[in-house]
Formats: sequence, C-alpha cells, structure tokens
Amino acid sequence: MHKIQEQVEHMPRQKGLDVEVESGNLDVEETCEGMQYSPRISVSNLRAPFLAVVMEDADHPTGNFPHWLLWNVEKMDIIPRNLPKREEFAEPVRGFQGRNGFGRVGYDAPCPPQGAKRRYRFRVFGVNGELDLRPGATGRDLEKALEGHILQYGEAVVTYERPTGKNIGQAP
Repeated sequence: MHKIQEQVEHMPRQKGLDVEVESGNLDVEETCEGMQYSPRISVSNLRAPFLAVVMEDADHPTGNFPHWLLWNVEKMDIIPRNLPKREEFAEPVRGFQGRNGFGRVGYDAPCPPQGAKRRYRFRVFGVNGELDLRPGATGRDLEKALEGHILQYGEAVVTYERPTGKNIGQAP
C-alpha cells in the first residue's frame, strides 16, 4: 500500500474524509474475545460515489498486517456493523471483500497476544467509481485497483489491549 499512501499524502486537505470507528473504540464483540463482528464505521464529508476500506494492525511484527479489505460500497455515511464474511454481498449494504493477511475473506477481528496492546488503522478511500476487481482479491490487488481512482481519504486509529488471564470459550 506504499503507492497509495504516497497518493493520499499529496491530496488537498479539503478532500479529507472524517472517519470514526464505533465510538472511538472497538467493542469486545468486534475482537477475538467476542463474536468477531466487523465494526460500524461512520464516514462524513464524502463526495465520492464509492468507498473502499482497509483495516490493518499497525503494530504487527511484520508491519501493517491486513485484517479486512472491503470495496465497491456505494456512497453512505455509515458502514453497518457485522457485515457478512463473504466475497460479495448485497445486504445490509452491497460490497466486495478480499482475502486478508490470514488468507480468509472478510473481517478478522483483532487478537493480539494476551496483555498486548496494538493499534488498528482503518483507512477509508472515496473512489470515483466501482473498482474493476474480482471479489476475494488480495491487498496487493486492491492497491493496484485503487491507483488513479482515489478522490478522498481518511483514517481512524483505534487501540485494543487483549485482556490477560481470560480463556476464550471457557465458562467462568
């Protein structure tokens, strides 16, 4: 995503998007400690006809690790919570999803080691039309498809610290 980063860094300030994830934090249901729902994302100041979203673990040992790739979402102020984990879907909104860093389609919830705190970056792109990209594509494919089509950009960063001593799936 280096080429895309260079492109958005040179965009005029007035083309920026205001992006907020949930109420500024991930709910437990949007992490590996919960149901692993994709979070609600609000986007304001959007003038472009379509959206694309890339969620990355900014503190992953290998660098920005993609947890979610979403594109061809028609212009809207709110991307709803809990989108289906399918390559293509029409409800509750229409969109395509790609293969994240785990090789799976859709949102993969944050799950750092117990006690670890990590930053998760939600990068939102306003694009000039539907991207010519097949559902299930990779992050590299999405980066190539975005080149020359980004009209607006915004991001939000949330922090998640996984609790210590909690065993997932065990009764209290």
